[in-house]
Amino acid sequence: MLDDKKINKLKSRLHNHTEDIVMQTLKDLLKREEFSNVSDSEEALLDMATYALNRLAPKYVATEKGEVYTKTEELEQQHSVDILSVVTKAIKVVSEDQNNN
Repeated sequence: MLDDKKINKLKSRLHNHTEDIVMQTLKDLLKREEFSNVSDSEEALLDMATYALNRLAPKYVATEKGEVYTKTEELEQQHSVDILSVVTKAIKVVSEDQNNN
C-alpha cells in the first residue's frame, strides 16, 4: 500500500543531479573577476540557482546506475554549454535586479 511514509521514503531517495551541476557551476563562475562584485548572500545564491534550475531539464536519479548514466550525459559538450550559459545569465539577472533595488 502506498502511504505517506512510503512516499516520503521514495522522495528521500530521489536526487536531481542538475542541482549539483548548477551549484558547482555557480561556485566556479562566481570566482571569476567579472563577477567579483556579485553578492554571495544566501538569498542571492538561492535566486541564481532557482533561476537556472527553472530553465534547465531536471535529471533525477535514484540508483547508482542512474547516477553513472547522468554523469556520462553531463559530459556532452552541448549540455555543458547550456548549463554554463543559463547559470551565467542567472548571475547577471539576479545581480542586476539587486543593483536596481
